[in-house]
Amino acid sequence: MKAWVEAVAGLWPDAEVGPGRDPRAVREFAFLPSADRPRLLLPAGLPAAAAAALRRYSHDLGTRQRATRVVAATAVRAGLADRALRDRLHASGDGDGESIEDRLTELLGRPVVVSVSLGPARANRKPILHALTPRGEPVAFVKVGDTAMARDLIEGEAAALGHLARRSLRALRVPEILHHGDWRGLSLLVLSPLRTGALSFRPRRTAPVAAMRELTGDTRRGPLGASAFWARFQDVPLDDPEQRKRLTDAVERIGVAYGADELEFGAWHGDWTPWNMAWHGGRVQLWDWERFDPDVPAGLDLLHYRLQAGGGYGTWPDAALVTPAGPSGRTAAMTVELYLLEMSRRYLTAAQGALGEPLRPQAESLLELLYANAGRTA
Repeated sequence: MKAWVEAVAGLWPDAEVGPGRDPRAVREFAFLPSADRPRLLLPAGLPAAAAAALRRYSHDLGTRQRATRVVAATAVRAGLADRALRDRLHASGDGDGESIEDRLTELLGRPVVVSVSLGPARANRKPILHALTPRGEPVAFVKVGDTAMARDLIEGEAAALGHLARRSLRALRVPEILHHGDWRGLSLLVLSPLRTGALSFRPRRTAPVAAMRELTGDTRRGPLGASAFWARFQDVPLDDPEQRKRLTDAVERIGVAYGADELEFGAWHGDWTPWNMAWHGGRVQLWDWERFDPDVPAGLDLLHYRLQAGGGYGTWPDAALVTPAGPSGRTAAMTVELYLLEMSRRYLTAAQGALGEPLRPQAESLLELLYANAGRTA
């Protein structure tokens, strides 16, 4: 509850924010499904907007989940949420101070209200807002940078989308930047909404390989040891000296094994998963570009997708998982090692500090898997 109160307080900085109802509220939210298990804050008293906030589909949702969401959205639109969703959060005051809804209304040129989501407790958590008209028309999604890491990720996503705006993409559709700037101590990235629908369903095991190849783009061939990708592993700043030693050892073994090998380098999304995409009109709608990189070994997106969809990193991945994206033989095996090296670096870095504690078990598991197998196929 505390994190949700703090998030809303940042969005209504001149208001008093707290749980429950308040007759002085300038905005009241309903917890979905409850304050004990919060996943989303819906604007209370605005059934059309609240229902539209629920109608957001990703490739990760199965047929039953989609049907459940349709039923829930219908019930909310009928006004049943005001009776069924009893747990509330209010922002109260005299209404004179500018709120995030006031700012977005000014930026987007039409009155908007927001729903608020907040991910699991971890270093990269940030409020994400769905801006809608009171009648439920989707207008924008807004990422809110309220910590140093969140601001850095937002900067990275803005740069990525700026880069992609200069490319002609046919299989992919990505958000457009509507606004990027600071507001009352927060960083805002306002993005156009991507179209998703309950009927645009394909099994999550079907990876969008053609779209991944399109994103990779024109590749550049060169030795691993001379690449910008490889340079990022040479001095990873880690607080734990024992982890730093094991990671350094793994990097050295991989460098000895593959440093002279040539690879194809291109772009990757960096977190292409079933829950970050949807199909619509035959095109992949793809969001969350915070981890985009224009210069990595080809095939990493497909490997990431399949491992995330298949349950994670319990065992060493089969190199055959990446071959549909292009790499084969020794190159495919090397790509697997480089992917696990990149994910180890990412998790170990994010697991530092108090906010990184929830990621530490996953970071340690990845490092152990990498350390036990680095340079294995040379």
